[in-house]
Amino acid sequence: MLEIKKEQVEPDIVVLHLSGRIGMGRTAEDLESAIQDLIQQNVSKVIVDLADVQRVDSTGFGTLVTSSQKLKRLSGEMRVVGAHGVVEEIAHSSQIQRIVPFHATLADAVAAFHAA
Repeated sequence: MLEIKKEQVEPDIVVLHLSGRIGMGRTAEDLESAIQDLIQQNVSKVIVDLADVQRVDSTGFGTLVTSSQKLKRLSGEMRVVGAHGVVEEIAHSSQIQRIVPFHATLADAVAAFHAA
């Protein structure tokens, strides 16, 4: 099960706070749908908070990558914060950070948007 809470932190930055697991099937579809809704609302900067996520499988990471690429095609950008434990290890070993920037904190991610 995946829970998604949306928070507007700045006029053009929305954070999706996730809790649970992201994997093949419904949870990955729910995440993709949430990001697609933001795209349709013309949100160009999305931060995905994984602090309360215990597990992400390859489908979940694939969803993050494809959603990030959709945002980039529309001159937007995605960043990930809060990855820890197994989630961080898998992201690091699969080099997802080359495509989707990972940050330690929400403040770091917001600052990176301003620096870009």
